[in-house]
This record gives sequence, C-alpha cells and structure tokens, in this order.
Amino acid sequence: MKKLLVALAALAIIAVAASFLITSGVLVEIDGIGPMSDQPVPAAAVEKRGTQQATAASNIGGGEKQILFGDLHVHTTYSFDAFLSSLPMMNDSGSHPLGNACDFARYCSALDFWSINDHAEALTPKRWQETIGAIQQCNAVGESGPVPDTVAFLGWEWSQVGRVPDEHFGHKNVIFLETDADKVPTRPIHSGGLAREGLRGLSTATSLRLFALDPNRRMLEFAEYLSEMRAVPDCEPADSVRDMPADCVEGADTPDVLFAKLDDWGFESIVIPHGTTWGFYTPGASTWDKQLAGKMHDEDRQFLLEMFSGHGNSEEYRDFRAVAINAAGQPVCPEPSQNYLPSCHRAGQIIQDRCLLGGESAEECEQRAARARQDYINLGNGGHVAVTGESAADWLDAGQCKDCYLPAFNYRPGGAAQYIMAITNFDDPQNPRRFRFGFMASSDNHRARPGTGYKEFFRKGMTEAVGPSNWRGERAFRMAETETPPYSEAIDLPQQGGIDMELIETGSPRRTIDAPPLLLMERERQASFFTTGGLIAVHAPSRDRRAIWDSMEAKEVYATSGERI
Repeated sequence: MKKLLVALAALAIIAVAASFLITSGVLVEIDGIGPMSDQPVPAAAVEKRGTQQATAASNIGGGEKQILFGDLHVHTTYSFDAFLSSLPMMNDSGSHPLGNACDFARYCSALDFWSINDHAEALTPKRWQETIGAIQQCNAVGESGPVPDTVAFLGWEWSQVGRVPDEHFGHKNVIFLETDADKVPTRPIHSGGLAREGLRGLSTATSLRLFALDPNRRMLEFAEYLSEMRAVPDCEPADSVRDMPADCVEGADTPDVLFAKLDDWGFESIVIPHGTTWGFYTPGASTWDKQLAGKMHDEDRQFLLEMFSGHGNSEEYRDFRAVAINAAGQPVCPEPSQNYLPSCHRAGQIIQDRCLLGGESAEECEQRAARARQDYINLGNGGHVAVTGESAADWLDAGQCKDCYLPAFNYRPGGAAQYIMAITNFDDPQNPRRFRFGFMASSDNHRARPGTGYKEFFRKGMTEAVGPSNWRGERAFRMAETETPPYSEAIDLPQQGGIDMELIETGSPRRTIDAPPLLLMERERQASFFTTGGLIAVHAPSRDRRAIWDSMEAKEVYATSGERI
C-alpha cells in the first residue's frame, strides 16, 4: 500500500509538472513578427501603376488625382481568433505573422496602402511595440524608392460586444497617421467588458483540454499565448493616459471613453466602425440609434464606415429583426416573413419535427417547439446550442437576408449602412444630428493577407472559411452532442454572465456550458458566408502617407467588393 501511495504521489507530481510546462510556455517561443523582404517593388512598375490610376481618375473627372486601393482591416496571429484558427485541428498552416502581411500587400495583392488591426483585447504591450517596429520596417522598404510602393498604417481593433442591445456598440478599427513610437499611444486601448473578460477567463484548463485533444507544438505555443495575455495587469485609473505605466493593458468600455482617451493622447487617428450587421456577436434587436447620442459619436474621428468585408455586405436595410421585444420588455421570437426565417423559429421547427417523428401528439410537439424558440432567444447569439445534435444543414437559410447582396451572416439590419444614414438624433431639437459617413470596404483577413479581394481565388485558404478538420476540432469547438433529443435545453453560460434582461423561463432541461463566446459561434454555417473581402478606394493627389490620409479625411473614398473598379 505504501508503494502504491508513493507511486500515485509521483504520478500526481509528474502531472502537475507536465501541466505547468504545457501552460507556462517555457517549452516554446510564440509568434514574432516573422521575416520580411527588404526588396521594394521596382520603381518602373510603381510608376506604371500610378499612370494607370491617374488616367482612370481623369476619365471620371478626378483631375490630377490618382485612384488608390487599400485594405484597412488586417489581422495576424497576434489576434486571438486568428491564433485559434491557425491551430492544426482547424485545418490551417500555422503562424501568420506581420512580416507576411507586409510582403503580401507589397508583392501579391499589390496594394497602394493597408493597415494592421490586431484585436487590442489580446494585444500585450510587448506585442504592440513589436507591431510598431514591424510597420516601421515595412514602410522603410517601400519608401526607399522615389515613390512608395505601398504605405502601411499602424492601428488596432477595438472589439466591443454587449450582452443586450443597449450595451452593444460593436467593433471599430483605430488607425494612426504616424508610426513613430513617440507619436502613437504607448498601449492599444481594448474594449473591456465581455470581449476582454472572455479572453482573460480562458483558464489553464482550456489549454490542457486543447492540448490533450491534439498534442503538438502549435498547441504549446497557443498555451503560451494565453499565458502571456493573462499575465499582463490592467492599468490603474490615472488623470491622463500618459500617466499610466507602459506594462499594463488599458481599456475603454464604450465609444465615448475610447474617443476621450484618443483625445488625451492627442495623435491624429481615424476610427472606422465595421461588422455593424454581423449576427455572430450583435444582439438580435440591436440598432445604431444609441451611437448617435451625445459623446458616443465623434465626427472628427469617426467619419468612415466599413460596409463590406470578408464577412459580406452590411449595406442594405430590411425591416425584419432576429429578436422581438414584447410589451413586458422581454425578448421573444418574431414570426417569419417571405424573405426571412428567424433562427429561433427554425429551432422550434427542428424540435417539432423530431417530436412528431417520435410519435408524440401534435399539441405536445407544438409546446416543445414554443419552448425551443424561447430557449434559443434566452441564449442570445449562442442560441443554436439549445438544440442538441443539430447540423449546419438543419438550419437551412435561417437568420439570413434572402434578398440581399452577399449579406453578412445572421443579418442584423439595425446596423445596416442604409439604416445608419437614415436615422436622426433629436436630443437637441434645434440642431438635429446625423451621421455623415464616407463608405469604404476592406478584407478583415485573419491570415496576414491584406487585399485578399484582389482575386477570387482559394477561398478556404485566403479567407476565414476554416473549421475543424477532424474529430478533435469538433470536440474542441462544437458544443452540440451527437444525440438528437426531441426537446431543447435551457443552457447556462456562466462565462458570459447571462443576459441582462428579464427572460421567459421555459422549464426545459438545464445544463451548463462553460465556454467563452468565441467557442459558441456557428463556425460551419458562418464559414459558408465568407468572401475574399473588399477594398477601400481613395482619390489622392499622390501616393504618400499624408496625401492618402487627407483624402480619407475629406471622405474622397468609396467601397468595392474586391474589384479595382
């Protein structure tokens, strides 16, 4: 017995040591900026491109200006979701560093300009300083000739998510004119709230679970990535952002705080909203009205709107909603219409069909369908996990705008560009307020490939249309089980903190899923809607940084779905 106890103790010590090694990162070095070519595009080729662009501008009355094309929404594996998608179980090839992004913009998509926009929520001070250095290095190559072959802008993404419509402001890219370390913020500003909490809440157990499912070096690197992110403390409040230390992470829970912090830094910047109709993180009843109130909008910085990307189109308004609010202020499932099938309604249909196949009465099956519709609504954007054992095909075209051009997944028309431009704020009746956006498009590429819309090629390799490649990935990233019971479940999601409004209880069987929001997305269905992304076009007098920036400030821009039109 004594020998057995000693052996068990030894195994326990080994297990603890192994867990520490796996999750501490001492075994690996995670992604850096990677290699970057030091060869600019030949000057003759750049000059030829400029002549063609000037001719195109002249043909439409552009005078002495050129039409330049860029991508102001690009991620590397410094972004959490990009790192997650790069894992072997997600059928990807590994690291996508910033050096790759620079080379791709220069040699593959031949962009005139682009920006880096890794998610601030996972961007540590160390990685931010590396980002600054990499963008400087990229520009040094391009600016070595008589004219820049490509101009790289520095920035990050502020990726806010709210539980309920009144708390949701969405994602915005923050871009700076300058790239010198003393002319940009010392730290990126994250969105706090759900997004930051969800990432910080990824436990050691998450790293161990993923490693156990698919043990490999990339998983060790992912564990170190999580460890590094968790290790950086939050900044303590200070009178000025400049009074905060460099080795902490700084947040802004709402747009007004973000704008105030950018004012405090005092550097020239542009804030570009995007994903305004994306249903995988936007509450179903959300609209943009609240963002036109008070200091929630800064017309001096927020004057461009990204209405097309690799996630699809966010231009067109429709009058459907994914969630209805009843007279008691409770969220309920709306009725379907000719061009829109609410996903909550489809959840009820799936359960009703199973119930009838099981021989239950029509009355009983309708009651179960009603519970399923409400169980879906009560879960918010993770509603699909209330229906166990479903497949992507089971959902048909639920949640989609059937008569829109390349719509974003699970469309939220309360954030459509047409809606945003139509609303007016009358808080001051004498001075009604409206948005005055210029329209642009970009890729939102997460594989360090700016301008993927340059060619409709290799969608699964060039876009976010990746997913679990084997049973390991299914186990890690899919919450549904293999059984298909004829009833829905009421799911508790403690990591998300619940929905902050009164919900209608259904009495369905309850279970708990302890998973961050990113792991609750309908990955397979969403992947079907990814495109290679769009481009922003500007009319600029020259190819240099200031000329491009001034043209964007003047809103001399337009959006394309990838074509250099």
